[in-house]
Amino acid sequence: MSDAPVVAVSVLEDRASITRRGKLAVKAGQQRIVIERVSPVLADKTLTASCAGARILDVRCERYVAPWRENPADDSTPVTLRAKRVKLQTAHDAALAKVQMARVESDGLAELIAAAYQDLATHAARGIAAPNAAAQLAELDTQDREARARRIEADHEVELAAAALARLDERLARAESEAGEQAARLVIDLVADAAGDATLTANYIVPGAAWRPYHRAQLTRDSGKLDWQTTACVWQATGEDWVDAELTCSLERPSLGVEPPLLGDDELRARRKPDTVVVEARDQQQQDAGLGGGPMQVPGIDDGGLGLRLPAGKVTIKADGTPHRVPIGGFTGTAQVSLVGIPLRSPWVHVRARIINTGSTPLLAGPVDLIMTSGYVGRAEVGFVAPNEKFYLGFGPEADVRMYRDETRERDDAGILGGWNLLT
Repeated sequence: MSDAPVVAVSVLEDRASITRRGKLAVKAGQQRIVIERVSPVLADKTLTASCAGARILDVRCERYVAPWRENPADDSTPVTLRAKRVKLQTAHDAALAKVQMARVESDGLAELIAAAYQDLATHAARGIAAPNAAAQLAELDTQDREARARRIEADHEVELAAAALARLDERLARAESEAGEQAARLVIDLVADAAGDATLTANYIVPGAAWRPYHRAQLTRDSGKLDWQTTACVWQATGEDWVDAELTCSLERPSLGVEPPLLGDDELRARRKPDTVVVEARDQQQQDAGLGGGPMQVPGIDDGGLGLRLPAGKVTIKADGTPHRVPIGGFTGTAQVSLVGIPLRSPWVHVRARIINTGSTPLLAGPVDLIMTSGYVGRAEVGFVAPNEKFYLGFGPEADVRMYRDETRERDDAGILGGWNLLT
């Protein structure tokens, strides 16, 4: 068995390319190397391996269910844990019955002792002597002390049984959640001419991973300074964690093939401009990701056809399916801030920033978090922006400015002999 951790990951729009690498000591001759706990969903046809210091004879992926399914005698199976829970629950119920009996006995002795003291007080008030009173009280105290000890012991037994039952429930829940877990290993056969050190590298592609661009724009209103940060929002549920791996966010689309498209004739024709303007309208239903809208479709990334590769450095991303934000670029510049108003639509005056992409890479289409001096002000969207290209971004309404609009309608009828009516 060899340790070959994930050292590099290239995440595409809907998949990821994994590179594992490790050093091992090889012996002269043929031998087998096993790499455990790889992603069980890897595509077998994409699996390749190379070794510096030895020759690869064969590489394959072997899949199996959780290890305890292969060993029925293991006491970690859900069936064995359920049987243990039945026995432990029976012991817990018996301990509760002991506690109940001890409480009844202790309460009965307390009432008996109280009645005995009351009888002694009555006899003493009447002047009647009780020759065996001291011995009887001593016996009652002994029985009460023993009953209290049994009650404390029963309570302690119930606490121990409850704690053991809680621990067993945690093991059972974990075993049931992992009972259907799939696992896989890489089996590599290689041959070495001489004993020594070798470096083994394995590459494969897995589904269940994706990334989308996410931006953050922080504007300083007084100076116009703009800090732009682009992050990659990465999800992965491949079954293997990427721990301290070199991450690259890629916009390449290898599934589309490498053949160039067929070019056709593009004819340009001139025609006379029509004298009339035809206005057409149509109704179109807009699909969303709400209830009843079907499965949510994550939009693709608009990269302008460049096929970029954006390095993100060494990161750790767990295979939990939750989004992870990783910085992949940004720039700092000066924005031209202006106020824009549309009185026909709203009395608010909006802050608009004219921004130039001074970064070395284009800005990919995606959401933008808007930050000003007061903090988070909202969210907007930006399209594909090439380097040195300008674009506009709105930062919400200006709180200190309002617009007032007054509308006056005047109509001038042409009369009987006229043909035009004028409306101002």
